[in-house]
Amino acid sequence: MRALPDWVTLRIYLAAIELGSITRAADRCGIAVAAAAKRIQTLEADSGVALLERGPRGVRPTAAGEAFAQHARALFDLAGRLTADMRGFASGSLGQVRLSTTSSALARADLADALASFAASRPLIDVELHEDTSLPILREILEGHVDLGIVTLESRMPAGLEEHLWREDRLLVVLSASHPLAAERSVGFGEVMDYPLIGPQEGSALSLLLEEAAHDLGRKLVFRLRTPNTDAARRLVAAGHGLTIMPDGVVAPYQAALGLRGIPLTDVWSRRRLRLVSRLAGSLSPPVRLLRDHLLRSARGGDRPV
Repeated sequence: MRALPDWVTLRIYLAAIELGSITRAADRCGIAVAAAAKRIQTLEADSGVALLERGPRGVRPTAAGEAFAQHARALFDLAGRLTADMRGFASGSLGQVRLSTTSSALARADLADALASFAASRPLIDVELHEDTSLPILREILEGHVDLGIVTLESRMPAGLEEHLWREDRLLVVLSASHPLAAERSVGFGEVMDYPLIGPQEGSALSLLLEEAAHDLGRKLVFRLRTPNTDAARRLVAAGHGLTIMPDGVVAPYQAALGLRGIPLTDVWSRRRLRLVSRLAGSLSPPVRLLRDHLLRSARGGDRPV
């Protein structure tokens, strides 16, 4: 074809085939008969082939005209799907959300449950989930590589980010049931430091928190081992390699199976806030807003979609 047809001409052409009349097609499309006839003649000239057979009883498509009509219908179908998809993105029923969380948040059953209920209510929104430490998560959100983050860092949020309290947790000393401290109901971090420690990933929010707490006590924090993996840390503790500090949500489900005990720390800083972070609300896409609101509702005890 020498030129691509416009949508109005395609509608007139398909109507002419359906109704068997250019006159009736023009009436349906709200255009003068002469203008409709001219558009179809131009369409045939641009195609280089006759598309309609004209007779006293009206018009019907030629073989080329029937093939042309099939492609035209496919174009309208594609345009309809495009429009529906864009409306879906605008309403939030379609799209993708990139969520990055700390390991302590990712290991919580309530996050898994909230994401499962969101997937059930919004099956066309794809949630891409990543694990990272708090500082990189904030940087990724600022740079636009991540949409939402759950962090445990207590420092002030950088400009351009918005935060909401999502959950609270409490740090526990995790030890084997045979450890000398196992009978205690609570324990201070200073006493814990007298024993070999298994530490979290260097640079993580928990690592920074423990180092700051040790500094406040005038002591140097030394880890016998470090592991970024909470499962590995639990197993090392169970095997007698030392103690570790973990959030309550990632300890309780494994205590009986591994012979562990989780004892609350008495230190004020052991109670932490898990914050849901994003860019400013006005810049969020509808799918991101939907997941953010769903996670916040789930933290308040309700997770029904709106």
